[in-house]
Amino acid sequence: MRWTLAGLVVVMVGLSLAHRGAGVEPTTSTELVRVATSFDHDYQFNIDGPTWDRFDPASQALISRANYIRWHQECPASPGPATVLRATRLAGGWWRVDYEIGAVVLHDYWHQIDGRWRFSLVRSNPSAAALYASTFANFVRATGCSLG
Repeated sequence: MRWTLAGLVVVMVGLSLAHRGAGVEPTTSTELVRVATSFDHDYQFNIDGPTWDRFDPASQALISRANYIRWHQECPASPGPATVLRATRLAGGWWRVDYEIGAVVLHDYWHQIDGRWRFSLVRSNPSAAALYASTFANFVRATGCSLG
């Protein structure tokens, strides 16, 4: 009986660790470029739920997922296609992703939380962060969205 119980405990612990590790994304520039490319694609084509899901907690705290999706459905973002150029490790666990939209090079900041890459809107684009923390009316005005 003891061996059976001990065996079950070992199996349960093993499954628990395997499940936790299933969502871990490698801390490499190659992996971050892959994640950032997918993120930029989702943003460009207004696939808004997965975009918000990649936000870090500080960025998610600015606007609820439901409002982020609603705001972007009513005022779709269309920055144009983004090409991710590279990901560079910085100090303190941060990474900078350089990408290009229409011959302009921009920078986003990412870090890992619980083994998953998370985008920092607060650090990448403080003015957009302030806008999301504001009102829908301000968002409409700032984006030039026409609610017709």
